[in-house]
Amino acid sequence: IFTLQANLLVMRALLLGVATAVGDFSAPRFTVDLDKSAYDRWVPVAEEIIAKRGYQYTWGPLHAWLESLLPRKVWEELEPLWERVLKSYPADYQDESRAFNKWCTEKGYNWTLGQNVMVQLFYEVEDACTSIVAQHSNGTIFHGRNLDYGLPGLENFTATVTFTRNATAVARGTMYVGYSGVLTGQHLTPDGSASWSLSLNQRFLGQQVIPYIPTVEAFLKGVQNIGFTMRDALINEPDYATALPVVQNKHIAAPAYLTIAGVKPGEGAVVTRDRNGTSQAWNTGRGTWEIAPEKGQWYRLETNFDNWWPDLATDGRRKAAHKLMDTAGQDHADLETLRSTLSTSPVLADDTTYTALMHNEAGWYDTIVREHPADVQREVRALMTKRVAKKLEDLVSWYRQQPWYAGAVLV
Repeated sequence: IFTLQANLLVMRALLLGVATAVGDFSAPRFTVDLDKSAYDRWVPVAEEIIAKRGYQYTWGPLHAWLESLLPRKVWEELEPLWERVLKSYPADYQDESRAFNKWCTEKGYNWTLGQNVMVQLFYEVEDACTSIVAQHSNGTIFHGRNLDYGLPGLENFTATVTFTRNATAVARGTMYVGYSGVLTGQHLTPDGSASWSLSLNQRFLGQQVIPYIPTVEAFLKGVQNIGFTMRDALINEPDYATALPVVQNKHIAAPAYLTIAGVKPGEGAVVTRDRNGTSQAWNTGRGTWEIAPEKGQWYRLETNFDNWWPDLATDGRRKAAHKLMDTAGQDHADLETLRSTLSTSPVLADDTTYTALMHNEAGWYDTIVREHPADVQREVRALMTKRVAKKLEDLVSWYRQQPWYAGAVLV
């Protein structure tokens, strides 16, 4: 393992230096001690980010964007709703949301509690992704992903976070600091390797993004936030075999695709999720779509469309990624091929915020933060803002119709 890790450090330098876009950089790394209070585990991380990047280039743009979606008085009117959502979270995640809001208040950043709670819906806001799990001809498993978001400021508070418990590293993942969920990560073992990894893709149903109302309704009924579910699994599940049933069956608040990778030959799959379990996948057998190298199916690839749909029903990323992987071939199923595939347009999108590369057996994990020209970002964000604003307006209308709605008073 240590030889592999040394070799991969060289590879890391090559991956960053040879073929990423101008301005791309490796995400900063932090360690978060789960034995500390929510405030003490996260505030030092946030303070270091502010010191290096500045509020005006991190959470400041995100807050300004949230304020542009709804008038301030409507955000304040929504506080009772977000309080209800917050109270539906497991205690540790409630504490982290309140801790981040406390820090924002202490710094004079003027976030409402509800705005901080909505940050915990990062997955549900709107995103697009590409995830790949592949097995080399020698049996080695590799895992990579792009996460695409148009939200402002994300690139400057994206970080690779290692979680520790009892002074032992238990999990690692890429996080948007301030969002408590993990959308990409791996479970760590005491010898420094990882036993399995997981990445999340949003599931577009009928090419429509997820509306907020059914997701919020699910939260209020006690269903877990998907990012929290993933973080808990990555921390607690010891291996691929025990993690897969959790990935397949744990109730979640919104439909999704979960790509899971292990360390043994054959340990790799894309799981298509409904809210209450694995999708029936139109009886195609692809609800859990495992790699099958013995049949020549040495990788699985997911974007944001059901993988049994024809390519013509998608946006082109999937077709392009398949072509790149097939051209590379199984003898080249490695970090370099995953990086190259995920760095090629249209797989690398105008709003890709990061690329994560994982080799669990070697304990390898790297996050490449992607940067894009300002004019491209403005165009992408303008389109996204219209969609998100409409979904928020629908949520406000729904909220005002609830029997427990009482203006700004929680009853």
